[in-house]
Amino acid sequence: MKKILSLMALACTLALTATAGAATTSGSLDLSDPTWGGCGSTVPLSCNYDVVEFTVDTTGLYTIDTFYPGDVPADENLDGYIRVFESAFDPANDGIDQIAFDDDGPGGQNTSQILDLTLTAGTSYFLVVTSFTDVPTIFGQPNGAWEADANGVGEVTFAAPIPVPAAVWLMMSGLIGLIAMRRRS
Repeated sequence: MKKILSLMALACTLALTATAGAATTSGSLDLSDPTWGGCGSTVPLSCNYDVVEFTVDTTGLYTIDTFYPGDVPADENLDGYIRVFESAFDPANDGIDQIAFDDDGPGGQNTSQILDLTLTAGTSYFLVVTSFTDVPTIFGQPNGAWEADANGVGEVTFAAPIPVPAAVWLMMSGLIGLIAMRRRS
């Protein structure tokens, strides 16, 4: 019984450490989200936005990749735009504390990517996901789903709750069941 519990604990630890350093968060821009003039376009507009606070545990270089999944053709997906702010995000002061931004990543208008961003451990950062424009264009929509992956030299932690993978929940419930069986015997 001890061997089974030890093996399950080891498997759980390996499953959790295999993803250390990388983090994922997601959301969806829609008309209920707040608006600001920080769209990607150079024309003053008022676009919906989502904000996710995050931190890193090691000072160094990080990459943030954002993908805008959706329907085919691509012009039916969100034409997203990302910005990273350090220490604070205030939509009334566009650009204050902004340290990086990107419109179209290597995957075209359905991606955004910030490469080699130097982040400091213990500092709060804010990923702001918005759209390029506030109206549909041939390049995409002003609202829709988004997913962001961040990784680098250390662990990235998004403040928004990230669901634990189902496999870990299953393993934990099995471990609890084994402990309960052992106590009964």
